[in-house]
Amino acid sequence: MSKLIACFLSVFLLSCNNENESKSLAKVVQSSELKTLENKDILLQTASFGNSSTKKTVKPKNFEKIEKNILLGKFDYKKDSNFSIVSSKYSSKTIYLRNEVLLKFDQMYNAALKDGIKLVIISGTRSFNHQKYIWDRKWAKNILKMDSISAVKEIMKYSSMPSTSRHHWGTDIDLNNLENSYFEIGEGKKIFDWLVENASKYGFHMTYDNQEETKRTGYKMEKWHWSYMPISEQFLIQFNEYINCENISSFKGSKFACHPKVDVIKNFVNGINTDFKKIINVTE
Repeated sequence: MSKLIACFLSVFLLSCNNENESKSLAKVVQSSELKTLENKDILLQTASFGNSSTKKTVKPKNFEKIEKNILLGKFDYKKDSNFSIVSSKYSSKTIYLRNEVLLKFDQMYNAALKDGIKLVIISGTRSFNHQKYIWDRKWAKNILKMDSISAVKEIMKYSSMPSTSRHHWGTDIDLNNLENSYFEIGEGKKIFDWLVENASKYGFHMTYDNQEETKRTGYKMEKWHWSYMPISEQFLIQFNEYINCENISSFKGSKFACHPKVDVIKNFVNGINTDFKKIINVTE
């Protein structure tokens, strides 16, 4: 009997320790801005939408309004308690991500490492000004050799207009390399294949898939760009609800954001992986 009691106490104490560790980890994902639920609750429920012309938005519980300046990247995420700096073991750069995103990435990173895969974050959260710097530099280069609309479309093969980048949200990461060719052979292919097979277990999804196969609009395929969907889906829905052309301004070429040949919100902000649209059917 004494052995049984001792065994029971050991199991009980071990369980308590694990519970305390889980509670410690959970503290990092508390957010005064979103107050999201656990992953199983905040994932939008896949609905039977019928054909693609059906327009229906399914919102998760406790879906709170996000401030416009946050949707547009016009805030100091470095001073925001919802963000944390990425550990040097994940990146050699100074990068910030939302707390919950970083927590789930840590879990994915450790799982990948056990399979001989090392994930490296090369880009995370970007402010409006950071994106503006990228945009203005490319604008200056392209406007010398083509008209304004052509320059906009050339830049937007791989770069977003300031105020429209998913990197503003702190939910999206670029991993390992910024060339699709890297992920087609050798170590890069192993990394990509692992992500395709496992990333969704941790809430991450490839944002921009192969346009030739899916016929989606917007940016070219980016095998390196992965989004933490349990939060980014909320940002996308509210971006569509609260942001319009008037909010996309203050950078070179911004007046072309809603030109019929560009239509940045319809074609680019919503030009995402078709798997997303099976879950979020946004009105375009």
